Amino acid sequence: MGSIEQAEAWLRPHLGAVEASVRAGFRFSYLPTLDGVLAVQGFRVLDGAMDMYLARSAFDALAARIRVDDLEFHASPPPLWHARGAVADVVMELLGLPPHGSPGAPALALCRPSELWIPGDSVN
Repeated sequence: MGSIEQAEAWLRPHLGAVEASVRAGFRFSYLPTLDGVLAVQGFRVLDGAMDMYLARSAFDALAARIRVDDLEFHASPPPLWHARGAVADVVMELLGLPPHGSPGAPALALCRPSELWIPGDSVN
């Protein structure tokens, strides 16, 4: 029996979204606290963009897509797309985006939400 089947019913959609991101090639890091985990960050680099999400709880997640070139040249790169909400919602929205550079994919930089943590940002 897999981990999703053993989870409580309310948690299954969120775990299913995380498992879908694993199948889609996401890698993970954990932002620790002194006595546990503050958040889990999933990220992948594909087609010239970095897709990422930060989950603090099942109902507090932030997802974004950023151009790789912007990561290399800007200390605080603007996202092409971002969403905030439940893990099940924002991760599946992120996975549903067309590949970067293809028709229908987000292409215009947006204002960066203040809570969006990018690899390389200070973790103070």
